[in-house]
Amino acid sequence: MQRQVNTIMTELLKIFPRYEFDKLENRHLSNYYTKYFSGWQQLIVLLFAQAGFKDSLREIETSLRVHQTKWYHIGLDNIKRSTLSDAMNRRSYQVYEGIFYKLLERCRSLTIKHPFRFKNPLYTLDSTTIELCLSLFPWARFRRRKGAIKLHYLFDHSGALPSFMTMTDGKCHDIRIAREDEKLDFDLLPDSILSIDRAYLDFEWFYTLNQRGVFFVTRLKKNAVFEVTGQHQESTHKTIVRDDEVLLSNPQSREKYPDSLRIVGVYLEEDDQYTEFLTNNFDLSSKTIADIYP
Repeated sequence: MQRQVNTIMTELLKIFPRYEFDKLENRHLSNYYTKYFSGWQQLIVLLFAQAGFKDSLREIETSLRVHQTKWYHIGLDNIKRSTLSDAMNRRSYQVYEGIFYKLLERCRSLTIKHPFRFKNPLYTLDSTTIELCLSLFPWARFRRRKGAIKLHYLFDHSGALPSFMTMTDGKCHDIRIAREDEKLDFDLLPDSILSIDRAYLDFEWFYTLNQRGVFFVTRLKKNAVFEVTGQHQESTHKTIVRDDEVLLSNPQSREKYPDSLRIVGVYLEEDDQYTEFLTNNFDLSSKTIADIYP
């Protein structure tokens, strides 16, 4: 009879809902034609490799064999790099993608909500350009002598967690991801509030958000042309300069977005800076609209 050994890996594996993982394996036939190396065992090996900064199959196999006496307690049987290589090539990624979203749901239930009084889900859509060495990554050509990829993400302010992330080449325009990514549409439910910068200013896309009941807040471009149709709400806050209801003046823009919009102007005396925000939300106060934009 083997003595029970508690390891850090044992504690780490308790985070993962085994029942949900088994359901995902059955759904995607993950263990079809598998003799002994299951998807769960592959998860254990990958966690070990990630935690130990192991970046080759040989290194993973050698390091695991050092701890062979503890395999039984975490559910491992036998590890060969050829078996791991076959599993990495053949086993569906969808099992691990699914368990990621299960863990994400659990994290969201434990983390704090956003600091505003309103209960609407609040998101920020943004991107980050990551420079790469062009000689090592020639496929990532960004400029003549530079390489780069771009990481696009939807940031959920409830818990400060990303709802989704996707990677493109460095030349991909931000609005292209906003228009085309299905995961973005999935996360942005009606009554969600989306904070975005001017790189996403596209009135046709804004109107699709409006039609779906999604609110947006963005900075207004200086060359934007509007027709003021009325003052939305008088504010007593000293930083609020204007709060107007407007329509787009340009015929082409009006065709893309025919409904009313709202402009909130804010002046910060300490920075001597005036900023105007554009939104389709007419319920929140002008100060809240200004504070939503990071």
